[in-house]
Amino acid sequence: MENQEQVPSSFERQLTPEEEKAVLINFMGNTYGEVKKLDGNIVGSSTSLGGRSDSIKQHIEQIVKSRATNTTPVREQPIPVQAPEPIAPVPVQVPQISLNSITEPISADDQLTFNFDVNEKAELFTLIEKILTRLDKLHRKVDELTLVHSDFIQTYQQAQSIVAKKKSTSKGRASTKKEN
Repeated sequence: MENQEQVPSSFERQLTPEEEKAVLINFMGNTYGEVKKLDGNIVGSSTSLGGRSDSIKQHIEQIVKSRATNTTPVREQPIPVQAPEPIAPVPVQVPQISLNSITEPISADDQLTFNFDVNEKAELFTLIEKILTRLDKLHRKVDELTLVHSDFIQTYQQAQSIVAKKKSTSKGRASTKKEN
């Protein structure tokens, strides 16, 4: 610290009133821009946070007007800024982890791993093939059911015709017996 060099007096100079006004307006304009950005980031309504940029803008306008009428440099009082209230630290409980749980193998969970080697086209084609084979099996089952159904209908119709023939022959016999 003792070895620090003193700034030569040639590096320091007094600003002219115009330069001082330009520097002050530049600084306050930058501050206004930053505060305006911060005001835009406020989501909810807050009495202590919102509207700071408007008060800074009015203060800058007052300084520019006063500088235009008065060319002697006048030190303006800084805008009071409220310091945020300190937040009390919240104790966090850390779960105890045993060495046995660390050495156990981690199960391969699809949500936790990424497989960058998967070709999506190939996977889609395999899924389409599975769907087509299932559809083909379903089609075969439907064909078998229609064949069984048609065979059943034919057998039923044959049975009805046999029953009808038996009834007609039994009626014919009964009528011939009555005549005798």
